[in-house]
This record gives sequence, structure tokens and C-alpha cells, in this order.
Amino acid sequence: EVLASYPNATEVVWTQEEPQNMGGWTFVEPRLRNILPAGKTIAYIGRAASASPATGSYAIHNLEQAQLVNGSLSIGTNSTFAATE
Repeated sequence: EVLASYPNATEVVWTQEEPQNMGGWTFVEPRLRNILPAGKTIAYIGRAASASPATGSYAIHNLEQAQLVNGSLSIGTNSTFAATE
């Protein structure tokens, strides 16, 4: 119902701060794929899967955070990280 209200959208993007295997992505991704209208794609923007929720480095955390924000705000400019199909 919500996706249908955006008929011109071609991509659904999920953004999360947690690593890919720790946030909501693993729960939501298969469900989104099941309801995704034909011709639309889904993308993931977030940290790569990791055994740890944090890098342990303030500098790397800030770099990753900047990449997340920039990637999320640059949708449609080939800056998204496509989730595994």
C-alpha cells in the first residue's frame, strides 16, 4: 500500500547504521522483496556485515558515518550499495 503510493519510484533504499547482519535489514529485506512491485529494485546502504557492532576506531567510525549519510542523500547517483540479490 505504501509502496504503491510512489508510482514513479524505481528504487527502494534501506539505510541503517548497524552492520548489515545486526540491524533490521536481515528481517526486512525478504519481506520487501515479496511486496516490491515489478520493475522496482531494492538497495542497502549501511555498514558491511561484521562480528562487531563497532569498529573500535573513532576515526573509522566517523568515516563510515559520513559514507552512510552521503550515500543515503545521494540516491540515484550510483552511490548505493546493492544488497545481495
